[in-house]
Amino acid sequence: MSKQDGMWFGLAGGLVWGASTLFYVVFAKGVIEHAFWFYVVNAALVAMALALFFHITVRFLATPRRHRRLAALFFAAPGLVGAMLLGLNFSTVLPQLPPESHGRYIALVLVAYAIMMVEALEPKPKRALKN
Repeated sequence: MSKQDGMWFGLAGGLVWGASTLFYVVFAKGVIEHAFWFYVVNAALVAMALALFFHITVRFLATPRRHRRLAALFFAAPGLVGAMLLGLNFSTVLPQLPPESHGRYIALVLVAYAIMMVEALEPKPKRALKN
């Protein structure tokens, strides 16, 4: 995988994390954390969005399957670093959210990236033999 491809994966991952975090910040207090079931649905949607945009980036850059693990790391790195920085300064950056949102946000990020990484590490399906 070239440096330029790694840069594109990092940029795409950073944009997806930024959009997901912005959505969380805007809608967490009134909508997302209103009920537990809605929070779980939102976590699943964020995980699907990460996986979808990762696969779109893989297809767009025509990344071979052997490079997908490294591509997934480049894609996830900006979001994980951004989530750590936000997590360390959560109450300062987002004082409008209740303190329990801090742990919920971190859990949301960890679950979403874990699901995305599992999908990226999935081996290539074997084709059935024709008789």
